[in-house]
Amino acid sequence: MEERLLTVRELAEYMQMNERTILKLVNSGSLPGAKIASQWRFKRSVIDAWLADQMGASTNQEEEVDLTKVPDGFAMPLSDLLEESGIIADMNAKDRVVAIEELVACAFHNGWVSDKPWFIGAIVERESLAPTAVEGGVAFLHTRARNARKISRPFIVCGRSYHGVDFGAEDQKPTYLFFLLGLKVDKLHLPILGRLARVLRDPAIVTRLRAAPTAGRIHDLLMQEDHKFLQVYTAKKP
Repeated sequence: MEERLLTVRELAEYMQMNERTILKLVNSGSLPGAKIASQWRFKRSVIDAWLADQMGASTNQEEEVDLTKVPDGFAMPLSDLLEESGIIADMNAKDRVVAIEELVACAFHNGWVSDKPWFIGAIVERESLAPTAVEGGVAFLHTRARNARKISRPFIVCGRSYHGVDFGAEDQKPTYLFFLLGLKVDKLHLPILGRLARVLRDPAIVTRLRAAPTAGRIHDLLMQEDHKFLQVYTAKKP
């Protein structure tokens, strides 16, 4: 029997996402679908395959990376991951999906991601499970699976929204600072995420970053705070 096609509403229920997000994904070409009589329709089997890819169909991808050559994430300077070209000082996005697209576009433009639709879809899928925005106006976007083959080099993209975006934070307040993490392997991802979260827990630092006049100044402030962390870490290391 031929497989029944799903409507936008049915797919939204199946994927536990809102209909607007589904439409944004399919209209951008990130989600596989077909227009029939001006209405989007979807094959469940195709969607299941797409979801498997977003979640990392291969569980052995990190085994393809020589982890002995991956630096210590606690000691790696942030300057090795975050370049000034990876900072968006004034984001245009007004909603969650557009913010994700804007951040990923920056990474793709810099050549750090080889598959832009996959990365957008993987970030959206992760956000649909649980928002990565935290109290204080900051979000740390990342995928569930690292999928190292599709990331050219470990990177961080930083974006700032002057007006803020509703990104699902528990305090229900807007998110102003976004950090998109493409760190290939957990050996880097977990320590770097912890370092950023520790630094940006300080409201004074968040305020300074929100007020910084340029991308260069945002970069300098983050490097200064990271340098302080590395000094403390080095002093404690036996």
